[in-house]
Amino acid sequence: MPKKALKNVISSHFIKFSLIPIFVVEVALLILYFSINEYISSKSTNLLLKEAQAHTYEVLQDESKFISDKLNDVSTLAKFLQNEHQTLFKNPSNFALPNGKPSFSVAKNGVFYKTNHAGASLYYSSHTKIDKKAREKAIFTEAMDTSLKNIVDINSNIVAAYFNSWDNMNRLYPFIDYVYDQYGSHIQMKDYNFYYLADLKHNPKKEPVWTSTYLDPAGNGWMLSCIVPIYKGDFLEGVTGLDITIDSIVNNLLSRKLPYNANLFMVDDKGMILAMPEKIENLLGLKELKEHLYTNAILKTIEKPEEFNILKNNSPFASHFKKLFEKDISDSILKIGENEYLTFQQTINETNWKLMILIDKKEIFGAISSLKDMSNKIGYLAIAFLLLFYIIFFYLLIKKIYQFSQGITEPIEKLSTQTSQIKSTDSKIDLIKTDISEISLLNSNFRTMMNELNEKTQKLFEAKNVAERLSQAKDDFMANMSHELKTPLNSINVISSIMKRNSSGNLNEKQLKSLEIINRCGNDLLFLINDVLDLSKLEAGQIILDNRTFSVKNLMEGIHEIFHFQAEDKNLELVYEIDESLDLIYSDEERIKQIIKNLLSNALKFTHEGKIFFRVKDEKEKIRVTVEDQGIGIAEDKLEYIFDRFKQADSSTTRRYGGSGLGLAICKDLLSLLHGDISVSSKLGKGSKFEVTFPKNENKIELSEES
Repeated sequence: MPKKALKNVISSHFIKFSLIPIFVVEVALLILYFSINEYISSKSTNLLLKEAQAHTYEVLQDESKFISDKLNDVSTLAKFLQNEHQTLFKNPSNFALPNGKPSFSVAKNGVFYKTNHAGASLYYSSHTKIDKKAREKAIFTEAMDTSLKNIVDINSNIVAAYFNSWDNMNRLYPFIDYVYDQYGSHIQMKDYNFYYLADLKHNPKKEPVWTSTYLDPAGNGWMLSCIVPIYKGDFLEGVTGLDITIDSIVNNLLSRKLPYNANLFMVDDKGMILAMPEKIENLLGLKELKEHLYTNAILKTIEKPEEFNILKNNSPFASHFKKLFEKDISDSILKIGENEYLTFQQTINETNWKLMILIDKKEIFGAISSLKDMSNKIGYLAIAFLLLFYIIFFYLLIKKIYQFSQGITEPIEKLSTQTSQIKSTDSKIDLIKTDISEISLLNSNFRTMMNELNEKTQKLFEAKNVAERLSQAKDDFMANMSHELKTPLNSINVISSIMKRNSSGNLNEKQLKSLEIINRCGNDLLFLINDVLDLSKLEAGQIILDNRTFSVKNLMEGIHEIFHFQAEDKNLELVYEIDESLDLIYSDEERIKQIIKNLLSNALKFTHEGKIFFRVKDEKEKIRVTVEDQGIGIAEDKLEYIFDRFKQADSSTTRRYGGSGLGLAICKDLLSLLHGDISVSSKLGKGSKFEVTFPKNENKIELSEES
């Protein structure tokens, strides 16, 4: 775990356990504020939506009833005219002419028409032969004018009243000047919806029928009609109709003051839009057809284009109302872009037309949205204020924390600096001024400890000097002693070796055996002296490796040759194995030779019969040397001490086989210098196995350690 400065620990803990909890509480309160605001807004919205739906249903029902009543009034008037006109055709003599006998004329295009302006205008197609019977019809139908005029005058929704006969006669109030130009020379009444929809095929019940929207041939623009058939017996004499213009219907719809700025529009039972305000026009991408510029006579029924039929219009708005229309759903939500609308529909009983309402949700939830926006603004202002407050507050608080932590850490840092500069016996701890009693006590304790430490350091320094003098004396003694001992020992060994040859043949077997003992003991003493010298150098760190490039294969074969003969002298087989891939390495050749020879010497020493295995293997970056014997082995509980100095398996080993117990310890220390390792496995009575590893390139190891 990385260490931290005390002032950073104090600051971080204060921020973590004091400032952050305060900040979290403030954030939680703000979240709670916005959550409550959202909850209240949501509840209010749902409540207001239910209220708006209920209110809109009432309004829609009222409007539907109002329109139905208006249309019913027109239907009633049409029914009245039906009764009157059928009576007229049965008994024309029972009716007086309200404006006297009319006068007629024939236009240049062959149209028979009424010339005096009293009452309704009259038009007879040029294709109709004006015989006595036709002229009489033109005269006695003058009795219709009073009712036609009165109905138009008393009902503001009705703009025209008319009668169309089977033989293409048209009587219409208000009077049309130049009727022969308006209609043209010929119109076929049966080709118009305001005629054929009332015939027996389309209206078997002979009830009042409402047409779809069409273009009025009489020049009143786009309208719809309530028509009734006029029968004389079973013969259809003609059709009487009352006209209502689209403009008047739209004006009636627009004049209604609806809640939430709602928009009303009306479609017939086939989906054709009968009337719509500007808002609906914009959504559908249409323009309501109210007026028409008459450049030619209207010779057949011209209805509104298909795009005015919501069942055929391709706009998303129309497709939504198509679902309402087809599934007879009373209300739903329409989404156009980012705007949402509430939609409602109600069937007009008189005609099965649909009265539909469109309300922008913003109109309903405007007050709540404004209140919510105001609450949110207050919340945002509170956030801004809190941010500003906490920036200033945190700045001042952190500054105060820094001053507070400095009061604690500064004397500790000074004390730490002073203690880190302790290098000599005369180091002193200055008294640090602080108001904190614990730090003052710590400083005092450090001063006391430093004084005691100086005293002990002085004693250790003196003891070190004594030890160094003794060590130097020991080194001098060892050097002198080794020289003094090795010189006579070498002489003894040389002389005993010469005498063992028994050149003159004057030595007996007992004397030769004594010379062998002298020679062996001399060699043992030389080995012991060399081991002690090596150990002394290792302890003093005076051994310097002589690394150079050499053939490890040649080295191992040379060692094998030496010990091969020694093994034969003891009737032992030395099995030698080496990887042929081994060649040059970079290391200390003499130290490696010393280590391997020591291991082979031990193997020969402790093996009386069997084999000794000497294996050298190439392991990429290192070399593994194994010396395995079939000698006396080592007890398992003694293995952990085998590399300790002056330690052998047991004391009897020393007595029986000799040795100082330094060989393996020296091997281990030398291998450590060579960045190698040594390990042992053994079973008592079955032999031992020593494995040595050392790198091929000692230089690479040293460079990697330095880097």
